[in-house]
Amino acid sequence: MSNRLGLVMTGGGARAAYQVGVVRGLYEILKKDTNLFDIITGNSAGAINSSYLASNAKDWDMATSNLIDLWNKLKPQNIYDLRARTISSLGIKIMGGAIFGGLSPRETNVNHLLDTTPLRNLLKRELDFNDIKKNIEDKTLRGVALSTTNYNSGSNVVFYQGSPDIQDWSRSDRFSIRENLKLDHIMASAAIPFFFPPIKVGDSYYGDGCIRQTTPLSPAIHLGAEKIIAIGVRFPHHQKIMREKALSPFRDPTIGQITGVMMNAVFLDSLEADVERMMKINSLIKEGHKDDFKSIPILMLRPSKDLGKMTERLNDEMPPMLRYLLKGIGVSDKEGLDLLSYLAFDKCYTVPLMELGLEDTLKRRQEIEDFIGA
Repeated sequence: MSNRLGLVMTGGGARAAYQVGVVRGLYEILKKDTNLFDIITGNSAGAINSSYLASNAKDWDMATSNLIDLWNKLKPQNIYDLRARTISSLGIKIMGGAIFGGLSPRETNVNHLLDTTPLRNLLKRELDFNDIKKNIEDKTLRGVALSTTNYNSGSNVVFYQGSPDIQDWSRSDRFSIRENLKLDHIMASAAIPFFFPPIKVGDSYYGDGCIRQTTPLSPAIHLGAEKIIAIGVRFPHHQKIMREKALSPFRDPTIGQITGVMMNAVFLDSLEADVERMMKINSLIKEGHKDDFKSIPILMLRPSKDLGKMTERLNDEMPPMLRYLLKGIGVSDKEGLDLLSYLAFDKCYTVPLMELGLEDTLKRRQEIEDFIGA
């Protein structure tokens, strides 16, 4: 058995900054400049981090430190166009679609709230997709996969690039496509529903990979991973606390509050469920229930703090136009914080997340070393 190590990073918008701190911590613990990971997969904002690391996989010290620098410089304006004329134009189209859509639906149709042209331009400057191809050809990497959701079929589509011996895979609700990864694949995987525009790849339109990716570990396994480190962005809540919150008095929720809960369901729940499922399979195999299953050790790294609550008092530091938009759907210093955490691409939020990711990872040094060495 070889020791192909896979890295799985899921979505979470600006919360993906936590992943950057974790990966840097992994490098500092393992001190392996090349071949730190053989397989890298990502969903949503995790696809951005995955692609950057894959293109710089020949030097993990440089890759992780430069990725931290990139997130350090991020501002909301680097992700979406917040100019008043852009926001006004989208707003007029949305209102026109709501009022006159029945008369001329194709002319007034708007399917997103924010223009992500700045993000496209940023990634175009920072990523060299030829380097991903080279890293696979010289076996620095075995494979890279980015998950998307097809808006026509509703299925999960995994675009991957990897070793020639990797076979396509399919299930009832998902399938893979081998292609040279490009900017549109990343933009599609990171297209947060309702907020970011769908992205055309080929003849169809795609959105955020987390919408339909119920088994985020699957792409890494199909690419040949025999051990997996998965980075989550959800703080584990105790059942007692969840029950108390559910039964406590709460006023009529705002759209921001409802959207935040919906976002959590889309971005945060699937990884934990998939890790639990894989650990159960591993336990059954250990007990002698072999069947057709294969044991794949999993190590999950996740935050020691609630990343949503870390947005408290952040609202005042966001650009005025973004504050205006968020206030309109009920985001304030006390409500809609989960939603804010997905859109807060600003160093006042992302830097503390990276610091927390690094700190959490270094605290688990012995566990990580034992996992890799086993």
